[in-house]
Amino acid sequence: MGAAPSAGNTADAGGGPEPTLVHEKKKNFNAPSVRADTSGSTTVISDPLNFGQHRRANVSQRQMKIDHPNGNKRKLKKFYTRQNDLIDQFLGADDEEQNTLEEGARVAPKIKFAVNASFTVNFCLFVIQLYAAISTGSLSLFATTADAFMDLVSSFVMLITSRLAARPSIYKYPVGRTRIETIGIILFCALMTTVAIQLLIESGRTLGRGAHDSEELKIIPIVFIAIAIFAKGSLMIFCMFYRKYPSVHVFYIDHRNDIAVNSFGLIMAIVGEKVVWYLDPIGAICIALLILFSWVANAFEQVWLLVGKSAPRDFISKLIYMSMTHDEQILKVDTCRAYHAGQRYYVEVDIVMNDETPLRISHDVSQSLQRKLEGLADVERAFVHVDYEHEHDIHEEHKPLYETKEKNNKRTLREIFLGAKTKVAAGDATAVSAAASKKA
Repeated sequence: MGAAPSAGNTADAGGGPEPTLVHEKKKNFNAPSVRADTSGSTTVISDPLNFGQHRRANVSQRQMKIDHPNGNKRKLKKFYTRQNDLIDQFLGADDEEQNTLEEGARVAPKIKFAVNASFTVNFCLFVIQLYAAISTGSLSLFATTADAFMDLVSSFVMLITSRLAARPSIYKYPVGRTRIETIGIILFCALMTTVAIQLLIESGRTLGRGAHDSEELKIIPIVFIAIAIFAKGSLMIFCMFYRKYPSVHVFYIDHRNDIAVNSFGLIMAIVGEKVVWYLDPIGAICIALLILFSWVANAFEQVWLLVGKSAPRDFISKLIYMSMTHDEQILKVDTCRAYHAGQRYYVEVDIVMNDETPLRISHDVSQSLQRKLEGLADVERAFVHVDYEHEHDIHEEHKPLYETKEKNNKRTLREIFLGAKTKVAAGDATAVSAAASKKA
């Protein structure tokens, strides 16, 4: 028996009014519940386990106070909001691939504008800051210039790595080269930390030399930097509405950080020139430390993705739900794993089917489930294994990843302080007693 029918648009081709949102019933599963759609769009969502009836329409703290007078209103609101989001993910999982493609095509022009405008503003800001830093000799402005330059370099690095990842090489790289993007980010993080350390060294030398004459800050560079900061603020607000898309989210974070860094650098440069000279190198040190710690943290985060960090529990629950409701011939979900292999996940699912199921049917069910899981936006590859029972030890299916060592928690003070010598002496005593008894 094949996979469950996917959700689709049930409006007729004549352009008539679209019906309300309904849940498609699945054979031999519980009857689905009906949830109203406020947008008026036509969508059919299968809900074989009746999760839709557990959504709470009102999760405000006032409603929580009415429903649970003695409970913690804030924690209850957080719990039910998370539960609603999880149910929405479950019910929309079947159509996630199609919805992602349709929504991406709809907002593609706006995303392209956000990316191109952000890159243009970053380039203009770098040129302006470079001019201001050279003309004034301010270390704070040099620090912000280095940050702006690294933003441009990061854009080129990500462009090159994304093109390499998209270029197929089936025989040399059978599972693709998407992890090269993660490696590119790690290499860029190393470059950024080097720049930050160099800024720290130069700022320390300036502080060690003491007070010295510097170029007077001119009004034109300051005005240009202020205009660039205003442009970045406008783009940050625009990108905020589309930050759920990865390419726009990167620029949203970049604009937000640059506004804070550039404003702080400009203020420290002005105050250092007008009031106290050492505030300028101190400002450069603060900016360099911010760059250093942020990029080191980013590098460690990317390293854990390459190591194989596990997916969040909510995502694994979503995979279990999709596998469990995929076909009525799936009796149980034995094992479900999801772990990073770069930016996206590798998924392994073991399902249990009847031992009398024909090979053709079990193959079709597992293959359709595999393709369904790979349709998720965060999944790189999916592997589905079919079992006929669930009582075996899942750790015996593969070779052990870790060596199991027996823990001896009961240790005397003599063993704790003398360590291995006590164990050797005890072993010798045991051997002597055994030999004596044998001789007797």
